[in-house]
Amino acid sequence: MDPSLFSSSSINGTAIHAVSASVGGERAVIASSHPRTVVVPNPVARPPRPPPPPFIPKQPLTTPPPIWAESRQEVCESFDWFRSYQGGVYFNSDMVKGYLLSAFSSKRDVFARGGRLIISHGGGRAESIHNKKGQTALQKAEDQREEDKSVRALLRTYQMKRPLVLLIDDRYALFPYDLATKGYTYVVLGFYHIVHAWAEREFVSNDRHSVIRWKFAFEWCEKQRAPWWLQNEHPNALSSALAKRLFTDEYCRTADPHHGLTTITYICPSCTKASPLVYQAWMCLHPTCVAFWTLADGRRPPEELHYDGTFLESSHPCYHDVLEDLAPIPPATQALDGVVTSRRFCKGWHCKQCGRLSCRSVFKWEYWECQNCHATVQIAGKTRIAKEFWGQTNPDFLHHKVAEDSGTGILRALSPGISKSTCCLRIGEFASAAFTRIPKAHPVVHSGRIYLIIGSPIINRAADEIFGEYQEQAGSGQLRFRRWPLRSHQCRGTLLTNYFSQNTGEPYRYVGGTANTVPFNAAPSAVVKARDLIQDRMNSVIQAEQSQYTFNEVLSAAYMEKQKMAFHSDAERGLGPRVASLSLGSSAYMHFRLLKKYRTDKGSGASQNAMTLFLRHGDVLIMDGAGIQEYYEHTVVPLNFRIAATARYIGAP
Repeated sequence: MDPSLFSSSSINGTAIHAVSASVGGERAVIASSHPRTVVVPNPVARPPRPPPPPFIPKQPLTTPPPIWAESRQEVCESFDWFRSYQGGVYFNSDMVKGYLLSAFSSKRDVFARGGRLIISHGGGRAESIHNKKGQTALQKAEDQREEDKSVRALLRTYQMKRPLVLLIDDRYALFPYDLATKGYTYVVLGFYHIVHAWAEREFVSNDRHSVIRWKFAFEWCEKQRAPWWLQNEHPNALSSALAKRLFTDEYCRTADPHHGLTTITYICPSCTKASPLVYQAWMCLHPTCVAFWTLADGRRPPEELHYDGTFLESSHPCYHDVLEDLAPIPPATQALDGVVTSRRFCKGWHCKQCGRLSCRSVFKWEYWECQNCHATVQIAGKTRIAKEFWGQTNPDFLHHKVAEDSGTGILRALSPGISKSTCCLRIGEFASAAFTRIPKAHPVVHSGRIYLIIGSPIINRAADEIFGEYQEQAGSGQLRFRRWPLRSHQCRGTLLTNYFSQNTGEPYRYVGGTANTVPFNAAPSAVVKARDLIQDRMNSVIQAEQSQYTFNEVLSAAYMEKQKMAFHSDAERGLGPRVASLSLGSSAYMHFRLLKKYRTDKGSGASQNAMTLFLRHGDVLIMDGAGIQEYYEHTVVPLNFRIAATARYIGAP
């Protein structure tokens, strides 16, 4: 690059003057400039891309990473610095905590100085494929803006000089070592801080042939050990040519107002804002400036650009406090009150022996187990009793709430005896003209009935015993409570259910299939007693049937604090028309809503709910009628630790 380009040159007739200031001093004001109107040329057609660089095989990784995982869920449940299941930027209150580098790199992304300097782009607004109403459409790339959530958070983190954690996956092409061969899908690099942030233009295939992308330079925080992948590595000294260049009169040295570090910076005469010399030709890097991304002679820069050597090799000091240990703290194994079903016992854990992050009880309810080296951490806690949850009440309604336009009505309330009270609700059987949530294709829909058989402390002695037996048998391993993989999801790696379960009787393919099923002759007593109690309560309400309805499958599910089951319908092939469930432990909300394909309104959130039930310990809920599963879906949201036993009849598909 010709230094005279910046010492005595112009942009469309506007003189450029280098700023001169001492290290640590204030930025000087331009001594003289004569700004004139800057004429920005019209966007040009995208030039042909050069051929891809030759494939360079990655080096074998000789040092195991201290923190790694095989699935995205393992990272999010075990590592507090990154909890984003989809996006690559994890932030809270506009402050970035973690940033994931993956396969979707942008042009001019860099992994420099052995990974001590990494340049990447802000997330969002890239070209992507979207599916809407069964139609596939190409969403063209758009400009990233400062007010975009991830960009805004990254800029704020840069301004506040806060450290963040960088992670990579095995598809990040710029990492020179092979992660995939040894099964390291996600790897934590370490603490970094953002030392530069700027906008640039990138050629894409949209109507304007280009979009604005925000770029961020992350530098390794030296207040931690050297990068784990660089054993016995020492920082390279600046070359003599670069050192000489840093102190020539042809370039200015200014103090960055945010970080107090030495950078080569110029003031744009059009917007009077400073931009660093990032590439081997200076340009204004402020997207609101009329001279943005324009060379000194008024031309647009070529697509292929090379970073300035000073920019890449400069090292910057850390201004934050001493960093905390990046490794997650060991999991909680006991509590003063003996309660080990609270939120902090749901988190994953970091194995100190091999570095693997594992979800809480991937295969075991009774202890943590590393899924790599199989090290274990035992849990000691008490058996919870139903009396702990008697004080849970709902201030809005006692047992149920039905939306006025839901097509759901209260058929009758029954009181078959002093010891029992039953609320019987019917879903459907209303004209579609009167209720917007009823499918218009079905003028009269008889979806079925829902029976809520309400328990009480007087009649719940059997339920109390079952609740205790479930916990004792799960703690001993006799009852195999596990978190099983979901069949369909969009996360990389295995995605486990947000609750623990074990199936008895006929296989239920929705959760675990045959791998999660034990026959009734080998089932723990808690499951058998739960099915018998459900059967007895059902028979007390649904009578006058030609033959007794018998359940041949029971799915037992345990929810720790803050765990829940997402919206779903029990519509598996071969499933009988009746589903009944026993609630044990904490109270829970059960919401019903019409399936999306039948909805005609545009409500969202709670406004979509056709009906909400408040389930308490000992309650038995019966969904009677295949139409309930055909037209509706439901979710259960416990208030605290809860166990549910759901009985079905499953026949041939």
